[in-house]
Amino acid sequence: MSHYPPCVECGAPVKLRDRDRCHVCHRKAARAALKRPCPRCGRVRHLRAAGICAICDRPAGPSRPAKVISCRQCGQQRRNAGHGLCNRCKLADPDWPFRYGASLAVGLPVTPPWWQALIEFCAARYHPGGAVAILRHAGRTISADSSAGPRQIVANATQADGTLDAAGRAMVAFFTSQGLIMPSDQASRRAAARRQRYLDAVPAGLAGAVAAFNDGQLAGQDRARRFSRRQLSDITLETRLRILRDLAGHLATGQITSWAEVTTASLEDFLASRPRSRHQDTYVLRRYFAWARQHKLILIDPARPLRLGAQPGFTGTVLDAGTQRALLRRWTSLATHPHERVAGLLALLHAASSAQIRSLTVAGVDDRHRTLALDGRPFPTPADPATWAAVQASLAHRDRLATLNPHVIVTNATRTGDTPADGSYLTRRLAPAGTTPSACRQTRIAQLVNDLDPKLTAAALGMRDSGLVRYLADNVAHDRLQRTMRG
Repeated sequence: MSHYPPCVECGAPVKLRDRDRCHVCHRKAARAALKRPCPRCGRVRHLRAAGICAICDRPAGPSRPAKVISCRQCGQQRRNAGHGLCNRCKLADPDWPFRYGASLAVGLPVTPPWWQALIEFCAARYHPGGAVAILRHAGRTISADSSAGPRQIVANATQADGTLDAAGRAMVAFFTSQGLIMPSDQASRRAAARRQRYLDAVPAGLAGAVAAFNDGQLAGQDRARRFSRRQLSDITLETRLRILRDLAGHLATGQITSWAEVTTASLEDFLASRPRSRHQDTYVLRRYFAWARQHKLILIDPARPLRLGAQPGFTGTVLDAGTQRALLRRWTSLATHPHERVAGLLALLHAASSAQIRSLTVAGVDDRHRTLALDGRPFPTPADPATWAAVQASLAHRDRLATLNPHVIVTNATRTGDTPADGSYLTRRLAPAGTTPSACRQTRIAQLVNDLDPKLTAAALGMRDSGLVRYLADNVAHDRLQRTMRG
């Protein structure tokens, strides 16, 4: 360790006893002390012999005219912006990101091994000006910290509200495609924000255990993802936290401030106040208190005597025949947007979920057999003529966007990346038709279950027959069941 005192500005060792700054900082401070306000412009600058700054002391008269050339791209007489191009052609020059990336790599303290791949990624997906902006952001981060990795580069692109700017989203797409960081899309960040809101609403005395339970759920979800096993969805995790939040609020009204004070009677009171969701609430309570007892948070499990009731019947939205005909006429019209057509027909005719529609890729479209590879289906789904025409219209719309995104449904937000469309995009797209993808899918599932059989429908859709029993006629169409019995 050096025995010299540190500089008050930069921390470097000071080797002269009569100074408190190093040599470099001392010269900067000395030159700054010579600055005076300019009597003409008022700015603090170094003054010349005339008593004014250098900018105000410029000689009067016209400046030297700009160099005008014949642009080698457009052929017009314009001001030279570099490489024999005018400014407009230079900004649209496809070689500009490659030249800028090569020159920037020379000045970097350490050139990352993925730098050339980043240049090619940006040049293929973005306008030359946008590609240069992304490279400039990455170069600034690496220049400030030579040990900065992908996560630090992405973190520096985070705005004040926690969202990523355009350069940050591009860097996330690149690092994810290269396997340098784990995928973390906007939907995951929104799900994390919703979970945090549920946790913040839990009373103070009960919040610690619920937060630990949430951490355990996230750890289990991460383990299932690493081992390629079936993992709980974000909606399931949020539903459990929402039920625990409601339970904690109910207990707080009864002056219960600890989970050890909860009794079976208090849980029965909570379940009695929510009869429509008793089955789901009972399942979540039994799971939570079993976890709490396993982690020594309670001595006796108050939810163990609770028994699951009969699974409630399906009470969601089912479209009638007239509405289905109107939607079919709308979605077979060429005037309708191709994304609305393909999303509506896949949900209404093939019972495809929103996630399956958004994740459909170009490689999953088989032109020879006219089938679609939907995630979770045991075999390719044959496409009827109307659905096939909508898929072809979506592919033509994708070609017009000139994108490298492999998905069939590509939006302006996902045009430059490889991720599927946002989960709310299909809901917004079907809003003009007065329906939602879930309503169309529920209608088709109800028809298949009642016309065929829950087991056959589950085998065709890649679902569990135990969940499809809820769609039987006595739960969905009472008038249909009555007609069948009278017949």
